[in-house]
Amino acid sequence: CRSVSQVPVAEGKSVQQTVELLARRLEALGADKQGTFGVDCETYHTAAALGTQGQTGKLMYVMHNSEYPLSCFALFENGPCLVADANFDTLMVKLKGFFQNAKANKIESRGTRYQYCDFLVKLGTVTMGPSARGISVEV
Repeated sequence: CRSVSQVPVAEGKSVQQTVELLARRLEALGADKQGTFGVDCETYHTAAALGTQGQTGKLMYVMHNSEYPLSCFALFENGPCLVADANFDTLMVKLKGFFQNAKANKIESRGTRYQYCDFLVKLGTVTMGPSARGISVEV
């Protein structure tokens, strides 16, 4: 069972300062660093030529996870989830007549993995473009 939560930024602190504070708390509890992780998500929308006039296009989210380096995940809005090999990105380039990349909407979460007793805890900084947008914790 997994749980991913967004953690609020501590009052008067930056995102990075809050991540460092949480990391120190985990280490004080006895958690051991187990490396790093990274997850990214790109948003695609159906090309305007395919949509009927007056309707908004459907969205598709393409995700990569360092825990699964040979896989790529695609989640369709209100639809199925697809697991493909890492070459799925190449296919998306060839499908640009059907799906267009919303380049400004790439979001990433990168950080440190910790082992605490039987739990794997991932503490990451969520960024969109060059700016930090939040903190994620996966247990």
